[in-house]
Amino acid sequence: MNRLPRKKKCAACKTVFEPARSLQKVCSPKCAADFAAKQKAQKLARANREERKSLAERKAKLKTRREWIAEAQAAFNAYVRERDYGKPCISCGIPPREAFGGAVDCGHYRSVGSASQHRFNLKNCAAQCVKCNRYLGSNAVEMRKGLIIKIGLEELENLESDQTIKKFNIEYLARIKRVFLKKARRAKARRNHEHNEMEYAAG
Repeated sequence: MNRLPRKKKCAACKTVFEPARSLQKVCSPKCAADFAAKQKAQKLARANREERKSLAERKAKLKTRREWIAEAQAAFNAYVRERDYGKPCISCGIPPREAFGGAVDCGHYRSVGSASQHRFNLKNCAAQCVKCNRYLGSNAVEMRKGLIIKIGLEELENLESDQTIKKFNIEYLARIKRVFLKKARRAKARRNHEHNEMEYAAG
């Protein structure tokens, strides 16, 4: 005796139905058309994702090391600005809203030109106003005072004495970019969440 197919849920409308055939996935011609359209759209979306991924991989292979350094540095700097969001300039102490144009930079105590090994060192960096960073050469004397408070004299002296030469390869730079982009997004999301909670509590 042939057993009837068990009831199943329609793949399109989710209604429970009795299939006429064991491989039947939908309950009606309309749902069959809807299901086929959905599968076609999913297949197209997968193809588009794969094409974008392939294009990104091809572009990545064409990037020079200099371009990778620039992108990794931008991601790192973005995280430092988020980490220190709302804090006064490490050098002059002026709050960001009152500083030069209100903009904030990621300031390096030991510059990337003279000590490139510390370009991705979080202890070497802090939020700075544009004036100190771009027009006063990081205002290094005052930045040093700020870093003593921030990380301690011993850590600062270790930073100053470290002359290790580092050559960042492309794999490392790609990882730096990926890690700090994620860190920056998380820090921004956390800040926005805290801001929304404060507004909710105040309202």
